[in-house]
Amino acid sequence: MAEIVIRIRNERGALAWCSQAVSDCGVNVLTGFFTAPGRSNTATLSFFADITDAEEGLSGLKKPLQSVDFIESVDAIAAEDGFMVDKQHFPVPWAGRKGIVMRAEALNEMLNRLWTVFGTGSATIIDQMAEAMGRHSEEEIAEDFGAKFVFDQLDELIGIYSALGYADVSIERGKTSGFPIVVNTKELFECESNSKQNLHRGSTFFRAHLRGLMSGTFGRTFEVNEAQCLTEEDEVCSFRVALSESVAPRLLRNVPNADSE
Repeated sequence: MAEIVIRIRNERGALAWCSQAVSDCGVNVLTGFFTAPGRSNTATLSFFADITDAEEGLSGLKKPLQSVDFIESVDAIAAEDGFMVDKQHFPVPWAGRKGIVMRAEALNEMLNRLWTVFGTGSATIIDQMAEAMGRHSEEEIAEDFGAKFVFDQLDELIGIYSALGYADVSIERGKTSGFPIVVNTKELFECESNSKQNLHRGSTFFRAHLRGLMSGTFGRTFEVNEAQCLTEEDEVCSFRVALSESVAPRLLRNVPNADSE
């Protein structure tokens, strides 16, 4: 087995030519991914592969691939004893910035350790930490795209939780296009763990992160209340997101609010 990283010119048809060249070398792709950032001149095809049928093995793989016009470089590393970890893609990019990958179980263990050590006092720690995380990430998005654009794309904004693996997220809107809204989550990682550990009821981390996310985006204070929860044997965790009228707006002067109509 080998890990192969091929960098190609980001042009139409380049991936097809590259894939054919890989196949012609007798390489069986096991798993991988392709990235082609819109503003970059270079795209990357990365994969783990079975090279058993490659005529000259790994040593003879680079030369025929590098002869393909679209291909700029080829990096290949063979596995020892069949065990291999991807080491060629650091740092891990997320939305144009450096990211990390963490298993849900690891984050839950961190949160549960706080509950075990500090008891109910940990709620404040987790709440403040999660709200700051949500606020910071969405202030960056608003800075990049503008708060008005983000509001128009609210379904996509909330969908970031699905992309991050927090939960399968959807939005329920009222009769208007403004607030309040209801955010429904299926298989929310935090509450799945809470229902098994039975340390506490309801969501603390996600609820606060969602509050920070909305506040950071729109420059106003939001209230997020959990109406349904897996820890209460409901099928989903549901969060009502509404504007707080006590704080003046910073980024948007008029964020639609159905409560005030």
